[in-house]
Amino acid sequence: MHNSSSKALDEGGASGEARLDLSTLQRLSDEADCRSVLMRYGPAVDWRDREALEALFWPDADVDLGFFRGRGSEAAVFLIENAGRSLRRCHITSSVNLRVDGDRAYAESCAVTRAVSLGAEYDLVSHLFVGRYLDRLDRRGGQWRLASRLYLLQSAVSEAYVEDPALAPLSKADGLSPAHPLFRRI
Repeated sequence: MHNSSSKALDEGGASGEARLDLSTLQRLSDEADCRSVLMRYGPAVDWRDREALEALFWPDADVDLGFFRGRGSEAAVFLIENAGRSLRRCHITSSVNLRVDGDRAYAESCAVTRAVSLGAEYDLVSHLFVGRYLDRLDRRGGQWRLASRLYLLQSAVSEAYVEDPALAPLSKADGLSPAHPLFRRI
């Protein structure tokens, strides 16, 4: 028996079929929206996409990345400038653990960042950062965004980067930005 707020959706009514009530569908939709926010962060930083970064944070969000502490309204500018210090970068978010509670969600995710930059003597340097994000997302006006983000560093390694000559024919992810010809291919 279901009340009006949890009407069951049923494919034909046969016994034993999966049934989804509206609250379950809303939870699944909210989780998908929150995961989308978390997963769009890496490409937005890598491509130095200010518009995309600004859409991820509420302006009053508390952002603590260790090397940056500030509001969401300031985060996009800092992240773009910081990403500009590397020739190549790749941010990967994985192992998302998420709990939605009404118009608020809490998430923990692993983060791996790999960057290649010029060293002090113009040699290339490879940087690997492994950590996790502790996030709070808020839904305001029907839209989910980050309201709080804390980065916890697990490890960091920087070392000389020597590219294998056999990789010379491969296209490189150098200079990713909105000016890049491959920007926003999807």
